[in-house]
Amino acid sequence: MQNLIFTVFICSAKKGIVMLINSITPFNLSHNINDKKANNVQNHGVLKPLECDTVSFSGKIPKNANTFFMDALGRSYDTSEAKFISMARDYHIALKKVSERLKAYGFFYDEGYNSGNTVKKKHSVIQKYERQGGAQDIIRGTVYWQDQQDISAFKKFIDEMKKEGYDILPQRRVNPETGDFIRNERGTIIKFPDLEIRQNGIKEEDLSILGEFLQRAEISRPRESGYADWQMRFVSAKESGNKENKQALELIFKYGPKYAEANDIEHKYVYEISRKFKLLHIDLNPEHHPKNSAGEKVTQNIKQINKRLVQFISQPLFTNAYNADLKIKDAEKIPVEISKGYSNLLSGYMDSIIRLMPKYYQEFSKGLLSEEQVVGAIKNSPEYQIRFNKEITPREIKEKRAELRDLVTSWKEADMQELGSIKTDLKTTIEKFGEK
Repeated sequence: MQNLIFTVFICSAKKGIVMLINSITPFNLSHNINDKKANNVQNHGVLKPLECDTVSFSGKIPKNANTFFMDALGRSYDTSEAKFISMARDYHIALKKVSERLKAYGFFYDEGYNSGNTVKKKHSVIQKYERQGGAQDIIRGTVYWQDQQDISAFKKFIDEMKKEGYDILPQRRVNPETGDFIRNERGTIIKFPDLEIRQNGIKEEDLSILGEFLQRAEISRPRESGYADWQMRFVSAKESGNKENKQALELIFKYGPKYAEANDIEHKYVYEISRKFKLLHIDLNPEHHPKNSAGEKVTQNIKQINKRLVQFISQPLFTNAYNADLKIKDAEKIPVEISKGYSNLLSGYMDSIIRLMPKYYQEFSKGLLSEEQVVGAIKNSPEYQIRFNKEITPREIKEKRAELRDLVTSWKEADMQELGSIKTDLKTTIEKFGEK
């Protein structure tokens, strides 16, 4: 019997990164995917909103759950965990050496902070794949660096890491207009560095001293929360094979220990709530739902919760931490607090979401049973994509409709359970930061 090779295609429309994965091992599955932006095309497909006389809706129509893929990923992680730990140990030794040599340029390696964060656990890797389609930060490290506008200091860091046997991971990008890899005039594929600079005031020409390759780095803005950093991924020269297929080793530059602490606090009390909202089986863009529908109201409430938590917690946290790490004189400490009025408002938004979600599913179910959506779900399935006969029969449509009806029930149950968890998390956040 012939062996089947499953290929997973992952792309990021904005950054244009594509990776073809032909074997199920964490080494091939753990890098070259921008997880913050990637469309989770192997698990979810989004169909266009249905327009009909009675109801319109927009929702995420997942492909069949790829349990085979996730089980294989888990087994492969178990096999590779010892190697991850060994690679992480060598990598962190290099980070510490380089930071000590460049102490005069403001680099500092915090052994205590890094000791508990070197290798992502298996359950976290699998969850991240299910959520975002990639987990390239299996091995990660943090170095403190205060002057993140000093490009010449960064060049010294990169040069010293190269001496230790580590290079920035190269990757290919896709031209969204052509669907092909970006190429130069000679037709050769252009390689880009896995380097994102999330800072204000840095321009491409400022990176010219880094050389042509690193000058192609992605330059973006700090996050809405005010969080700013440099994020990159290295590969080890000790590991055999093509650089693009080697295990990625993530590094993030943060301003200092206060900033790292603020990041951890923000992750627990703000990011986790936002992350769980993204797990719901509903398109979170209010504009993708009919006006005044349950879907629009649910997503507007979610948007308000995320917005206010960033405003009252994330932004002051990072501002205070930055000022503390850089020892900004006379910097006023901003209160990290949610007023009683907004605390009540946030709780009200949450209660409204829970109350409206069943009504959203009533609307969603009506549209989902249409032939257009059922056929779309069939075409999105892995079985359809690998079969030779592409004809879709009435019986197949009937069976898929029954399957989707059952799936909607399971999605609703899962979402209501997730909302209960989010409500508990939100209550914890309000208790910690709410005005006393």
